[in-house]
Amino acid sequence: MKAKMAITEYGERMALSLYLPKNFSFDPGDSHPMAMRLECFNSVDGSTRFRALMGWFRFVCSNGLVIGVTRSDVRRRHVGDLGLNDVAAVLASGINESAKEKKNFEQWRNKAITSKGLAPWIDKELKNGWGFKAAARLYHICRTGHDAEIIGPYKDNSPTTIPVKKSKEVPGTPSECRNLYDVSQSLAWLAKERRDVQEQLAWREGIHDLLDPLVQ
Repeated sequence: MKAKMAITEYGERMALSLYLPKNFSFDPGDSHPMAMRLECFNSVDGSTRFRALMGWFRFVCSNGLVIGVTRSDVRRRHVGDLGLNDVAAVLASGINESAKEKKNFEQWRNKAITSKGLAPWIDKELKNGWGFKAAARLYHICRTGHDAEIIGPYKDNSPTTIPVKKSKEVPGTPSECRNLYDVSQSLAWLAKERRDVQEQLAWREGIHDLLDPLVQ
């Protein structure tokens, strides 16, 4: 089983990822397999609660794209006990939930979307949830496959109308998003770009709810 650990400079915080064997992986239909992984977070100074959750890791590039499985999650205050029994429960629950998650991905892939159809959702739900800048960046990613830098004035503009400058290509994203699965991966990439790990998790966990209005 593959594992990856990240520790802050002075060792006060830790993030551990355990990747499940290939038989738990699946291809959502774009030839980019997704693997299940167990993620654990903890701190020795009490600044972060111990947390374990299941998630999906998309093997697109060295950075990867992630969507969290929020239903399989446990949080506990740091009291010296890492709660290994709870971690085992999260692992078992996550595996059981995986079939439902795969159906979600399939549903998203079967839901066609256009830039015009995305615009109202980006200008309202996404802007309210993730802010103006992230909404503008997502709109450009979904239209071009590239990230963007805002260069126009915010006044009298919306995320879908503000002038932007094309920047780096987003790994694993098509030149134009054609379905909700493509949009979900663009959202996951934006979440991964957040500097704070806790904020990354919060954004990842909000992706399912953010996409709900578009699933209807």
